[in-house]
Amino acid sequence: MTAVPSSAVIDRPVRGRGFVVTFVAVVAGVLLLTAAATLWRDPFWVFRAAPPWTHDGAGASRLLDTQMRRVKPLQIANLRPGTLLVGSSVVYRGLDPRDLAPGLPRPVYNAGFSSLMAAELPVLAALARDVGSVRHVVIGLDYFMFTRLPPPPPLRPELASALGRTEMRLKLMFNSDTPENLRGGGQQRTEPGLWRGDGFKTTPDFNAALTRKVAAAQDIAAMVYEPERLAALDAALDRLRGLDIAIYLSPMNEVQLALLTEGGRLREFERWRTDIAAVTARHGLTLYDLTTGHPFDDFDPDRGSSRFWVDNVHFKPEVGRWVLAQLGLASGAVAPAP
Repeated sequence: MTAVPSSAVIDRPVRGRGFVVTFVAVVAGVLLLTAAATLWRDPFWVFRAAPPWTHDGAGASRLLDTQMRRVKPLQIANLRPGTLLVGSSVVYRGLDPRDLAPGLPRPVYNAGFSSLMAAELPVLAALARDVGSVRHVVIGLDYFMFTRLPPPPPLRPELASALGRTEMRLKLMFNSDTPENLRGGGQQRTEPGLWRGDGFKTTPDFNAALTRKVAAAQDIAAMVYEPERLAALDAALDRLRGLDIAIYLSPMNEVQLALLTEGGRLREFERWRTDIAAVTARHGLTLYDLTTGHPFDDFDPDRGSSRFWVDNVHFKPEVGRWVLAQLGLASGAVAPAP
């Protein structure tokens, strides 16, 4: 039997430890470089006020279009707004934070979320409370929020805590899509318009082909009113008690109302209006029902966006200024009748 030199035996664990140390150092280096690149480029717009892919405070972002339920809560925590605008895409396209009266608590953040459902309102209320800076909340409600319409993946309750938001930042920083996001893939446009750091999205006019597509996509059959969803609004208002709250029902145009009528949903829609008024009254709040009776019915889906409407559902900031004026919150000119 050949004897193994004692020095070789001693060297084996040393060499093994050297490999482990080198491997750990390489992994740590990669993670540090990834973190540094993510903090610099900030593809999700959650670390910097003005990432390099934005220009004059705005930028196109597929990530904000598709992952706003992960991104916007982090932006809210970063900005620590004094005033929060809550609602669906109707809010983030129609209510410009710059149009609010100067006396309202600043800064203002537009917490509009695509297809926001009533069940998500308590999470937003908990987030507003946890951030601690919010003093004024403006809530815009839409009929579809309280229906059987298939919802998107909801806001995660853990985002209403500092620990949950820290975990989300780490997930956004280190995931399988990070290399593509750092190369700029996340900034490729998927929907028309540019995002701003205050949560608002400037939206260009749609052509007739797109407005017809939006009109055809309205799933009226699924918009069955479910009164049990009112409990979520009740819980959210309970959580926000003590803050200044303004709450309204979003304006609707005649085209969308006609679809509700043709689809047999008008009676449910009217019941929803009455029920929301009852919930807000129990909380000592005034409900501003702006769904009808406004002067902004100039929309025809066969002609593309109009002066006041982007499509069937989304009004433009000119109407948004009128909405804010009805709430006593507008800073400037009110949209006149056509």
